[in-house]
Amino acid sequence: MNSKVQLGIKVVLILLSAYLTVRIYNSIMQPIKFQRIERTRLCDVTEQLESIREAQLAYKSENGAFSASIDELVGFVDTGVINIIERKDTNFMYYDKVYQKDMNKDSVIVRVLGQEPVAVALFGEGFDAQTLRTINGTDSTFTMDAGQITKNGVDVATFEVSAPYKTIFADIASTYPQAFSTVENTSLTIGSLTEPTISGNYENSYCKAE
Repeated sequence: MNSKVQLGIKVVLILLSAYLTVRIYNSIMQPIKFQRIERTRLCDVTEQLESIREAQLAYKSENGAFSASIDELVGFVDTGVINIIERKDTNFMYYDKVYQKDMNKDSVIVRVLGQEPVAVALFGEGFDAQTLRTINGTDSTFTMDAGQITKNGVDVATFEVSAPYKTIFADIASTYPQAFSTVENTSLTIGSLTEPTISGNYENSYCKAE
């Protein structure tokens, strides 16, 4: 075997070794890099979901049911008002005809003191209600629906809001295909249309400092 052939083999082996090293490095680092991005984005989106939950609770308090439309809910936060209510426990004496004597009765006095913009009451001055409409970092809106179920003979209003991972990570899915493939069919969700819950399916650790 002449020297040129030997040199060619060495070059091929070196290139192959470098290629395999890069592949191995990327296979190790891809999940790590993706997880760093994932944590930040999921933190942002879960904060949005929790704000939407607060808006839904206020909406139900004023309207008797949850909103099934993200546009309607955003409009409620943006331009709506809620009553400022004062509740005071009290009691008074009354004559009970059955027992034929004066008896004490507890009561609650409710007074409407005024009204306050929904955005200010829930999130403070300067809050932009439009930030609730689209999933952070995307141009896509949250998926939202509302309904009613019967649980133990009681009618319960329900709502559900979700943000698919395919939407949250659409811009980097092709950059981290291996890591993304493990979560692509997942969604961040708060509430449920089939259970009386307003909790989320996500971990609270997303937004905790490492």
